[in-house]
Amino acid sequence: MIRTIKVAGLAALTLTAFASTAPLQAQDAVSLSVQSAWPLTLPASGRDAQHFSDAINEASGGSVEIELYGAGKLVPSLEIFDAVQRGTLDAGYTSPLYVAGKFPALQLFGGVPFGPDAIEYLGWIYNGGGLDIWREIYAEQGVMTVPCGLMEPEAGGWYKEPIETAADLDGLKLRFAGLAGEVMKKMGASVVLLAGGDIFPNLERGVIDGTEFSMPAIDAIIGFDDIAKNYYLPGWHQPAAINELIINKAKWDAMSDAQRTLIELTCRETMLWGVTSTLAENAAAVQAFKENGVEIREFSPELIEAFREKTAEVMAEQSEKDANFKRVWDSLQAYRDNAADWASVRND
Repeated sequence: MIRTIKVAGLAALTLTAFASTAPLQAQDAVSLSVQSAWPLTLPASGRDAQHFSDAINEASGGSVEIELYGAGKLVPSLEIFDAVQRGTLDAGYTSPLYVAGKFPALQLFGGVPFGPDAIEYLGWIYNGGGLDIWREIYAEQGVMTVPCGLMEPEAGGWYKEPIETAADLDGLKLRFAGLAGEVMKKMGASVVLLAGGDIFPNLERGVIDGTEFSMPAIDAIIGFDDIAKNYYLPGWHQPAAINELIINKAKWDAMSDAQRTLIELTCRETMLWGVTSTLAENAAAVQAFKENGVEIREFSPELIEAFREKTAEVMAEQSEKDANFKRVWDSLQAYRDNAADWASVRND
């Protein structure tokens, strides 16, 4: 924890130093309309978007001004990418998982079943070539991405009834995002992708039988514990998650180097702030769930192994169908293989 605080402090000092020099450079002010895919009070997602916006507006000396909007204020959350691509929205704070239907490879940047933890993920993104590939894929669509949010493991999900065997998943209607949704389909479930604000009413009305969404601190704000009493920890489907700031590429290219650097640095500081901001909140949320009659459960070893087998099938099928997916998956796997010996020591 001390090391994390020191790193976060260094990032803050870097931003402060940058802010002191940026106004001295001749540059036209840039105004960005940014919409978050989540409510701005939601921990580790919308709240990170608010943190980023506040930090930029304070540090830039007026050279970059962010006008931030919460979920659904300008466009539906699942349409943020399209709006940024068209240029009707300057930028969006969102998840790569939300464009899985358009660009399957991008799922690998948002969260991977049985994938890397937060540190390993960042290692691949920044030091293993991941970010270069990510940006190449987006550039073809006229969009620039900046990693701008980092979350630790998500929960395994909320279910109306206990999930004890694979047979219990057969025929269930579930909300799952990204590659985990494909795994659940192979387990026999009917899977839909819903934006965050649409999950609770659909679960409450019985339109869906269960859902994954995020970590306990976020789930507590949504109120899932009032309508589902089986909560699974930890989540197999997303050991870590990365959110992103996507910007219309023409808008990005028109900025000065100093403005682009400020955005990059502020996003890195936001990741550090976000991933350390929810530790105590998650613990408190789990305790509150128990007090509200929620059963905290774990998936059986047999179910975990079934999820793992179906995940391998999904990865192979996606790699076969999509060249970019294979390129990204091979890159991530190569990095993890190279880091495996140290990762095993670090996780012991």
